[in-house]
Amino acid sequence: METPEKHTLRVHLKAPNTLFPQNVAEFIAVIFPREILEEDGDLKKRLVGTGPYILKEHTRKVRIVLQRNPDYYDKGRPYIDEYIILSTPDAATRLAAFRTGQSDIIWLASPSEVETVRKTNPNAQVQSHHNTLAPFGLALAQDRPPFNDVRVRRAISMAIDRQKQVDTVYEGHGIPGWGVPYIYYQDKAPTLKELGAWWQYRPEEAKKLLAEAGHAKGFETTLFYYEYFPQMTSQVQLVQQELKKNLNIDVKITKLDYTTYYGRYVDGKWDGMSWGFQSGHAIGLDERTYQYMHSKSTKNFFRVNDPVVDELTTKLRRTPDRAEQRALTKKLVDREFDQVLRMWMPYDSGFVVSQPHMRNVGAAALRRTDGYGSPTVARAWIDK
Repeated sequence: METPEKHTLRVHLKAPNTLFPQNVAEFIAVIFPREILEEDGDLKKRLVGTGPYILKEHTRKVRIVLQRNPDYYDKGRPYIDEYIILSTPDAATRLAAFRTGQSDIIWLASPSEVETVRKTNPNAQVQSHHNTLAPFGLALAQDRPPFNDVRVRRAISMAIDRQKQVDTVYEGHGIPGWGVPYIYYQDKAPTLKELGAWWQYRPEEAKKLLAEAGHAKGFETTLFYYEYFPQMTSQVQLVQQELKKNLNIDVKITKLDYTTYYGRYVDGKWDGMSWGFQSGHAIGLDERTYQYMHSKSTKNFFRVNDPVVDELTTKLRRTPDRAEQRALTKKLVDREFDQVLRMWMPYDSGFVVSQPHMRNVGAAALRRTDGYGSPTVARAWIDK
């Protein structure tokens, strides 16, 4: 990298990547002054950025207070002078804070939760999320037995009733689950049927396939996870029950705190299963293909190691034509589904609910505000 003048950064890539401009255009792509890293040794002590807010206070596990940035490049914004993010891990506490007016915006996961709020706050504004991808799935240690056998992965996938999760856990408002945003390869969200044979609920076929793989009597394994929201525990338990019932796979579940879970998961040296994730921070095509699926990528948390995937993701970086990109992405997605390389689970972004005096917060339904979307808040205002 070079800085030929004060406001110019020139980046030299080791290989062609036509998707690189989209990567650096993401909200979370922050350029730090080199001297801060040299003086401090890391980037944890000083925050430098170009966002609409400046950190005023951070009380761990209590709250973050953000103050309006007077030098924000989008002149006149943000409209709101102070933005406070409350740390409230307990769902009931979050709900009570919104009902009593202590908070202005709350995220809710299900239609029934929205109706509960409406009983006491009938004028609350509701924005529905509709995802282009699922951030969570059943991650397997597929670099070692038994999960390095595609028959085992396919059997496990067919033993899980995804539609049941959509209908019960998410009350019909969720998606069956896929990893690459569908907007990059087709116009409409795929149906469960379109995800392919191995994603349908076929327990008898799953049992036969597992027997072919040499596990007719099932096996024991482990699964660790962090509860991002209450519905996640329900999902994990449903998967545990169905794998035991349909394949006699005995899954021992461990629920961890976030720090332990995150560290173990991204380290990538665990055995068995994890309720894995792909980060929701950036949504570009390169982020969702090469960076999460190439065998040499540091963000390949699902441990994908497939030569076809490596070839397609590399070719995508070198393809500037949009139509060709869509065709390549479709081939990549089909390969992922066929080999069950990442076993996505149903998900629902739920609803952004705001107090009636909030204005222009609908953008939060497109780009959430919890840590990586504050430019959406810059366009909101309070009418009271």
